Amino acid sequence: MTFEINENPDPEIIRVFIVRHGQTDHNVQKILQGHLDTDINETGKEQAEIVGKYLSKIPFDYFVSSDLSRCQQTLIPILSHQQTKTVKYTPNLRERDMGKVEGMYLKDALEKYGPGFRNLGEKEDALCKRVEKEWNEIIEQNYHNVLICTHGGVITRFINYLHKDLGYKLNNKLTPDNLKVPFNTSVSVIDVEKNTKRGVIQAFGNTLYLGGNFEVKDQLLR
Repeated sequence: MTFEINENPDPEIIRVFIVRHGQTDHNVQKILQGHLDTDINETGKEQAEIVGKYLSKIPFDYFVSSDLSRCQQTLIPILSHQQTKTVKYTPNLRERDMGKVEGMYLKDALEKYGPGFRNLGEKEDALCKRVEKEWNEIIEQNYHNVLICTHGGVITRFINYLHKDLGYKLNNKLTPDNLKVPFNTSVSVIDVEKNTKRGVIQAFGNTLYLGGNFEVKDQLLR
């Protein structure tokens, strides 16, 4: 049985819900976005409406989002179902800067620079460091339910960092192999103990509310 995504029942826990932005035309065309400020497409808008309704049962205390348009647009229907509208938009939650391959087709970047093309831009440790700054600000507060809206590469790299480097445990239904690039508007859930700051990754890339278990087929694409 998979972890059921619900409101946090424990006052000693901060439950953090992480939503990937809705689909963009660049996602469909397999163009590397990075810091490019792209919009969600019609499918992305539908996905955002569905996840907004799905999460409406959860009373969020606070929202934190990448400042790029595709995340801001995804958050609009989520906020429409919430009483709390307090949002922080920050460049610290932007996708990884792709450097010279930003805006290139994935196949062209692979052909020209090889599978390590992302290292031509922002390094993984730099990405995790800026995201961790926002993470620490969240878990230092007395929140109950918090939502983060960000990007596929951010979710993949940072949750792997939480697990491998900071010792966050996995729900017994998850394995490290599950921590791959999540589907557009998927929901991941992490519980953090307020006293110890220790955490459990309860769910990763859940898409059941979209009608099935959906995955990104090309894991090189963020």
